[in-house]
Formats: sequence, structure tokens, C-alpha cells
Amino acid sequence: MTPLLKAADLKPEAFLDLLGNLHQPEDSPPARYIWLEAPDGWSLDTWSGANASIQWFGASREAQEEAARDCIQRSTSGRLFAADGELRWRLVPFLGSSCWRTVFLGHTDWVGTSLEDHSPRLEGLDTRQESFYLWGLQTQAAPGSWIELRIPHRFRYPTVPPDASRVKIAVEQWLDNVGEPHFVRLCNLEAE
Repeated sequence: MTPLLKAADLKPEAFLDLLGNLHQPEDSPPARYIWLEAPDGWSLDTWSGANASIQWFGASREAQEEAARDCIQRSTSGRLFAADGELRWRLVPFLGSSCWRTVFLGHTDWVGTSLEDHSPRLEGLDTRQESFYLWGLQTQAAPGSWIELRIPHRFRYPTVPPDASRVKIAVEQWLDNVGEPHFVRLCNLEAE
């Protein structure tokens, strides 16, 4: 399938509409994940839609179930990813009213005509898939929680079995002819 690169700077309402109306092709992988960062917390959870809830973490407190839409609105950056694509965004206040810089990179079009097509920029680039270990160690006192002492944060990796010893994230890199990456997208979580 032809790879797609789409991007636009969106107003907050248009950005939230985009997230609320993402296309889910029938042959698309079932699991999508969301990563959000905000001044008051973060989330890494399974994506069930903008109207669903996600686990919202913060320093010195347990995770809370909160509406995904509310967490997205207060985020400063985020990624929605699966094996067939990634939608990422960040808040860029100096852009004025169109302050959500939004980019989609993938093999299945989730966004339709909401973003401008920049796919020709992928011509001449090669892809490479890799996996990297994520943060933390699982503790016996809190099965399912991954404690990272260097940050320090607590994580709960979605869809990872409680007996997993490590977690990796699969990524796809888009490299030029000298091996320099131009784009990197998240693809999946893998348990070991």
C-alpha cells in the first residue's frame, strides 16, 4: 500500500472533530494506543475514541479515569498509533488560532481530507522497523504497574499481560540515502 504523509495546523475545534471522526477501516489492526503529555499529567492507554475514558497519571498520585477529550484538550502533545499509522500533534501557541500542528504518517488513511497531503515528501526514503525497550520494571507489590525510578513515574502499559518482564515499542523509521531519519512513527507495544 502507498504510504501517506498528511499534515495541517488546525484550530482546536477542527482538531477535536478530527479525533472524533477518525476512519477505522475494516482490515485495520484492532488496537490503537494514545500517548498524551500535559503539564499536570500523562497517559499511555488503549484508544477507544474521543468520548471514551483513559487512565490519566500524575506525579505523586494514582491513575484516574478521565474523559479522553478532556485530557486531549489540556495536553501539549500526543500520539495516536497502531500498526497501520500514527497521528501525532502538539500545541504550538505562536501559530495563533490554528495552534494544533497535526501530522499523520501511515499506510491506511485514518484522516480523509482533514489534513493536506504531503506524501511526495516520502519519495526516495526507505523504511526500517525496530523495537526499543520502554521504561520501568514491574513490581510484585503492584502487578501491572511499571515503576521507573529515573523519571520517576509509574506507568501501566495497555494490553500488556501482568506476567510480562519487559515492554518494547515497535517503530518505523523513514531514512534518506545516507541513513538519516526524516520521520519516525510509533507502531505497536510488544510484551516479553
